[in-house]
Amino acid sequence: MPRGRGADHPGAARRQAADEGGGVFAWRAARAGYASVVIIRPERAEDAGTIGGVLAAAFAGPAEARLVRQLRADGDLILALIAEQNGVACGYLAFPRLVIETPDGNANACSLAPLAVAPEWQRRGIGTALVRDGLRLLAGRNETLVFVLGDPRYYARFGFDAAAARPFECAYAGTHLMALRLNGNAPGEGTLCYPAAFAELG
Repeated sequence: MPRGRGADHPGAARRQAADEGGGVFAWRAARAGYASVVIIRPERAEDAGTIGGVLAAAFAGPAEARLVRQLRADGDLILALIAEQNGVACGYLAFPRLVIETPDGNANACSLAPLAVAPEWQRRGIGTALVRDGLRLLAGRNETLVFVLGDPRYYARFGFDAAAARPFECAYAGTHLMALRLNGNAPGEGTLCYPAAFAELG
């Protein structure tokens, strides 16, 4: 396909992503002078099967795909993004709703989980782009607090900090539970409650 036409061209990709509330980024491929463009956009109903495939490949098993299906069925996903190149899904990120129980009542938060990149697409910046786009969209929706359970060395680059999560009681408390405050209205402590689907994950 000639440069300048189709969804794989950066200009067209930006317009498509902007229309759907997502983003776009490009990296230089092995072929000199050619940039491979990845679109990041919100998931659609017809993406469910493809997303399950990305999750199963990234985690080498079906558990995370089942988790996402259950979260979706229960209405617990507040944002879910898919990364695709030339219409082929290569990454996925979900943000389930969390509830923080405090003496003053319940407050909303969200979790970053799961983040998945298909094995053949890893180490190309797709996961980083998904996280950055997702956090930007959450901030635009006035979400206040995001938790993640993962590798501190990876998530620190986005501002996640274990110290910020420490005041919250949680079944997953520990050095791998981190939090990121998106604005000053976030609660400072409380009991963090995950959706029931996570208990089924084990």
